Amino acid sequence: MNSFVKETIKNALILCTITLVAGFLLGGVYEITKEPRAKQQEITRTNAYKEVIKEAASFDELDVDEKAVNGLLKSAGITEKAAVIDACIKAMDKDGNIIGYIVSATSKEGYGGNISLSVGFDMEGNVTGVSILSISETAGLGMEAKNESFLNQYKAEGDALYIVNKSDNEDGINIDALSGATITSKAVTKAVNSAKIVDLYLMGTDKTDKNNSEADNDDISGPEDESDVEDKGESDTVKGGEADE
Repeated sequence: MNSFVKETIKNALILCTITLVAGFLLGGVYEITKEPRAKQQEITRTNAYKEVIKEAASFDELDVDEKAVNGLLKSAGITEKAAVIDACIKAMDKDGNIIGYIVSATSKEGYGGNISLSVGFDMEGNVTGVSILSISETAGLGMEAKNESFLNQYKAEGDALYIVNKSDNEDGINIDALSGATITSKAVTKAVNSAKIVDLYLMGTDKTDKNNSEADNDDISGPEDESDVEDKGESDTVKGGEADE
Protein backbone atom coordinates (compact mmCIF):
# COMPACT_ATOMS: atom_id res chain seq x y z
CA MET A 1 0.00 0.00 0.00
CA ASN A 2 1.61 3.24 -1.13
CA SER A 3 1.92 6.36 1.00
CA PHE A 4 -0.84 8.20 -0.90
CA VAL A 5 -3.44 5.54 -0.07
CA LYS A 6 -2.33 5.43 3.55
CA GLU A 7 -2.58 9.19 3.83
CA THR A 8 -6.07 9.16 2.26
CA ILE A 9 -7.31 6.50 4.69
CA LYS A 10 -5.76 8.39 7.60
CA ASN A 11 -7.49 11.64 6.62
CA ALA A 12 -10.80 9.83 6.12
CA LEU A 13 -10.59 8.30 9.60
CA ILE A 14 -9.76 11.68 11.13
CA LEU A 15 -12.74 13.29 9.42
CA CYS A 16 -15.04 10.46 10.56
CA THR A 17 -13.81 10.83 14.13
CA ILE A 18 -14.33 14.60 14.09
CA THR A 19 -17.84 14.15 12.66
CA LEU A 20 -18.79 11.57 15.29
CA VAL A 21 -17.43 13.67 18.16
CA ALA A 22 -19.20 16.78 16.85
CA GLY A 23 -22.45 14.82 16.54
CA PHE A 24 -22.22 13.59 20.12
CA LEU A 25 -21.42 17.09 21.37
CA LEU A 26 -24.34 18.65 19.49
CA GLY A 27 -26.66 15.95 20.79
CA GLY A 28 -25.44 16.59 24.31
CA VAL A 29 -25.92 20.35 24.00
CA TYR A 30 -29.44 19.80 22.65
CA GLU A 31 -30.38 17.58 25.59
CA ILE A 32 -28.83 19.98 28.10
CA THR A 33 -30.67 22.99 26.69
CA LYS A 34 -33.92 21.15 25.93
CA GLU A 35 -35.56 21.79 29.31
CA PRO A 36 -34.49 25.47 29.60
CA ARG A 37 -35.75 26.12 26.06
CA ALA A 38 -39.08 24.48 26.86
CA LYS A 39 -39.40 26.61 30.00
CA GLN A 40 -38.58 29.77 28.05
CA GLN A 41 -41.19 28.89 25.41
CA GLU A 42 -43.75 28.35 28.16
CA ILE A 43 -42.90 31.73 29.69
CA THR A 44 -43.27 33.37 26.26
CA ARG A 45 -46.68 31.77 25.76
CA THR A 46 -47.91 32.71 29.23
CA ASN A 47 -46.79 36.31 28.79
CA ALA A 48 -48.63 36.40 25.46
CA TYR A 49 -51.79 35.05 27.11
CA LYS A 50 -51.62 37.74 29.79
CA GLU A 51 -51.08 40.36 27.12
CA VAL A 52 -54.19 39.46 25.12
CA ILE A 53 -56.52 38.98 28.13
CA LYS A 54 -55.12 41.19 30.86
CA GLU A 55 -57.88 40.44 33.39
CA ALA A 56 -57.10 36.70 33.45
CA ALA A 57 -55.60 35.16 36.58
CA SER A 58 -55.03 31.66 35.21
CA PHE A 59 -55.08 29.70 31.97
CA ASP A 60 -55.99 26.13 31.09
CA GLU A 61 -55.38 24.40 27.77
CA LEU A 62 -58.41 22.77 26.16
CA ASP A 63 -58.71 19.49 24.30
CA VAL A 64 -60.53 20.19 21.05
CA ASP A 65 -61.74 18.03 18.20
CA GLU A 66 -58.90 18.54 15.73
CA LYS A 67 -60.87 17.04 12.88
CA ALA A 68 -63.80 19.39 13.51
CA VAL A 69 -61.50 22.40 13.75
CA ASN A 70 -59.70 21.55 10.51
CA GLY A 71 -63.08 21.07 8.85
CA LEU A 72 -64.23 24.52 9.95
CA LEU A 73 -61.07 26.15 8.64
CA LYS A 74 -61.27 24.26 5.37
CA SER A 75 -64.88 25.37 4.88
CA ALA A 76 -63.61 28.94 5.23
CA GLY A 77 -60.96 28.33 2.57
CA ILE A 78 -58.06 27.93 5.00
CA THR A 79 -56.15 24.68 4.44
CA GLU A 80 -53.53 23.10 6.69
CA LYS A 81 -50.89 24.24 4.19
CA ALA A 82 -51.90 27.85 4.87
CA ALA A 83 -52.48 27.93 8.64
CA VAL A 84 -52.81 25.62 11.64
CA ILE A 85 -54.15 25.91 15.18
CA ASP A 86 -51.49 25.32 17.83
CA ALA A 87 -53.47 25.61 21.06
CA CYS A 88 -56.84 26.57 22.53
CA ILE A 89 -56.86 28.08 25.99
CA LYS A 90 -59.59 29.13 28.39
CA ALA A 91 -58.82 32.22 30.45
CA MET A 92 -60.21 32.43 33.99
CA ASP A 93 -60.51 35.08 36.67
CA LYS A 94 -59.32 34.63 40.26
CA ASP A 95 -62.56 32.80 41.12
CA GLY A 96 -62.15 30.28 38.32
CA ASN A 97 -64.84 31.74 36.07
CA ILE A 98 -64.17 31.63 32.33
CA ILE A 99 -63.80 35.18 31.02
CA GLY A 100 -62.60 34.41 27.53
CA TYR A 101 -60.66 32.18 25.18
CA ILE A 102 -57.22 32.36 23.61
CA VAL A 103 -56.38 30.66 20.34
CA SER A 104 -52.80 30.29 19.16
CA ALA A 105 -52.34 29.88 15.42
CA THR A 106 -49.52 29.71 12.89
CA SER A 107 -49.65 31.07 9.36
CA LYS A 108 -47.36 29.28 6.93
CA GLU A 109 -47.54 32.03 4.34
CA GLY A 110 -45.19 34.63 5.79
CA TYR A 111 -42.60 36.17 3.51
CA GLY A 112 -39.74 34.92 5.69
CA GLY A 113 -41.35 31.80 7.11
CA ASN A 114 -44.01 30.83 9.63
CA ILE A 115 -45.69 33.46 11.79
CA SER A 116 -47.12 32.31 15.12
CA LEU A 117 -49.43 34.38 17.30
CA SER A 118 -52.03 34.25 20.06
CA VAL A 119 -55.41 35.95 19.87
CA GLY A 120 -57.58 36.75 22.90
CA PHE A 121 -61.39 36.84 22.82
CA ASP A 122 -63.96 37.90 25.38
CA MET A 123 -67.15 35.94 26.00
CA GLU A 124 -68.92 37.88 23.25
CA GLY A 125 -66.38 36.77 20.65
CA ASN A 126 -64.72 40.18 20.38
CA VAL A 127 -60.94 40.29 19.90
CA THR A 128 -59.25 41.68 23.01
CA GLY A 129 -55.69 41.51 21.76
CA VAL A 130 -53.14 39.88 19.44
CA SER A 131 -49.60 38.94 20.44
CA ILE A 132 -46.89 37.71 18.07
CA LEU A 133 -45.10 34.61 19.38
CA SER A 134 -42.57 34.14 16.57
CA ILE A 135 -41.83 35.96 13.33
CA SER A 136 -38.82 36.23 11.00
CA GLU A 137 -39.85 38.76 8.37
CA THR A 138 -37.78 41.50 6.76
CA ALA A 139 -36.47 44.12 9.20
CA GLY A 140 -38.15 47.47 8.77
CA LEU A 141 -40.94 45.95 6.69
CA GLY A 142 -42.65 42.71 7.74
CA MET A 143 -41.20 42.88 11.24
CA GLU A 144 -43.36 45.96 11.79
CA ALA A 145 -46.22 43.48 12.25
CA LYS A 146 -45.16 43.28 15.89
CA ASN A 147 -46.06 46.92 16.45
CA GLU A 148 -49.21 47.75 18.43
CA SER A 149 -50.28 50.23 15.77
CA PHE A 150 -50.72 47.32 13.36
CA LEU A 151 -52.01 44.68 15.77
CA ASN A 152 -54.57 47.00 17.38
CA GLN A 153 -56.48 47.00 14.09
CA TYR A 154 -57.71 43.51 15.00
CA LYS A 155 -59.40 44.72 18.19
CA ALA A 156 -62.91 44.80 16.78
CA GLU A 157 -66.38 43.68 17.77
CA GLY A 158 -68.50 41.15 15.90
CA ASP A 159 -68.07 37.87 14.06
CA ALA A 160 -66.84 39.28 10.74
CA LEU A 161 -63.44 38.17 9.49
CA TYR A 162 -60.63 40.50 8.46
CA ILE A 163 -59.60 41.51 4.95
CA VAL A 164 -56.34 43.24 4.07
CA ASN A 165 -56.95 46.44 2.08
CA LYS A 166 -60.66 45.62 1.77
CA SER A 167 -62.50 46.91 -1.26
CA ASP A 168 -65.92 48.56 -0.99
CA ASN A 169 -67.78 45.50 -2.29
CA GLU A 170 -66.21 43.06 0.20
CA ASP A 171 -67.79 42.09 3.50
CA GLY A 172 -65.44 42.09 6.46
CA ILE A 173 -63.27 44.25 8.68
CA ASN A 174 -60.56 46.20 6.90
CA ILE A 175 -56.91 45.83 7.84
CA ASP A 176 -54.49 48.37 6.43
CA ALA A 177 -51.46 46.49 5.09
CA LEU A 178 -47.99 47.36 6.30
CA SER A 179 -46.14 49.50 3.80
CA GLY A 180 -44.05 47.23 1.59
CA ALA A 181 -45.18 44.11 3.46
CA THR A 182 -48.53 43.05 2.06
CA ILE A 183 -47.55 39.35 2.17
CA THR A 184 -46.75 39.59 5.87
CA SER A 185 -49.97 41.51 6.53
CA LYS A 186 -52.03 38.83 4.80
CA ALA A 187 -50.21 36.03 6.64
CA VAL A 188 -50.90 37.60 10.03
CA THR A 189 -54.51 38.23 9.05
CA LYS A 190 -54.97 34.62 7.97
CA ALA A 191 -53.72 33.42 11.35
CA VAL A 192 -56.04 35.83 13.20
CA ASN A 193 -58.99 34.77 11.04
CA SER A 194 -58.21 31.12 11.78
CA ALA A 195 -58.20 31.88 15.50
CA LYS A 196 -61.50 33.77 15.23
CA ILE A 197 -63.22 30.87 13.46
CA VAL A 198 -62.05 28.48 16.17
CA ASP A 199 -63.17 30.86 18.95
CA LEU A 200 -66.70 30.79 17.55
CA TYR A 201 -66.49 27.00 17.66
CA LEU A 202 -65.26 27.06 21.28
CA MET A 203 -68.05 29.41 22.33
CA GLY A 204 -70.63 27.20 20.66
CA THR A 205 -69.22 24.10 22.36
CA ASP A 206 -69.20 25.88 25.72
CA LYS A 207 -72.86 26.87 25.34
CA THR A 208 -73.77 23.30 24.39
CA ASP A 209 -71.96 21.94 27.44
CA LYS A 210 -73.74 24.43 29.71
CA ASN A 211 -77.14 23.53 28.26
CA ASN A 212 -76.43 19.83 28.69
CA SER A 213 -75.33 20.48 32.28
CA GLU A 214 -78.53 22.38 33.04
CA ALA A 215 -80.60 19.60 31.47
CA ASP A 216 -78.77 17.03 33.60
CA ASN A 217 -79.48 19.06 36.73
CA ASP A 218 -83.17 19.19 35.83
CA ASP A 219 -83.19 15.41 35.45
CA ILE A 220 -81.40 14.93 38.77
CA SER A 221 -83.97 17.04 40.60
CA GLY A 222 -86.53 14.35 39.80
CA PRO A 223 -90.31 14.61 39.47
CA GLU A 224 -92.26 17.09 41.51
CA ASP A 225 -93.95 16.02 44.68
CA GLU A 226 -97.46 14.70 44.00
CA SER A 227 -99.01 17.24 46.36
CA ASP A 228 -97.29 20.05 44.43
CA VAL A 229 -98.72 18.71 41.17
CA GLU A 230 -102.18 18.58 42.66
CA ASP A 231 -101.82 22.12 44.02
CA LYS A 232 -100.73 23.38 40.61
CA GLY A 233 -103.63 21.65 38.97
CA GLU A 234 -106.07 23.33 41.34
CA SER A 235 -104.39 26.69 40.81
CA ASP A 236 -104.62 26.34 37.03
CA THR A 237 -108.29 25.50 37.29
CA VAL A 238 -108.96 28.63 39.31
CA LYS A 239 -107.07 30.84 36.83
CA GLY A 240 -108.93 29.46 33.87
CA GLY A 241 -107.49 30.22 30.44
CA GLU A 242 -104.09 31.32 31.77
CA ALA A 243 -103.09 27.67 32.16
CA ASP A 244 -103.20 27.18 28.37
CA GLU A 245 -100.91 30.10 27.52
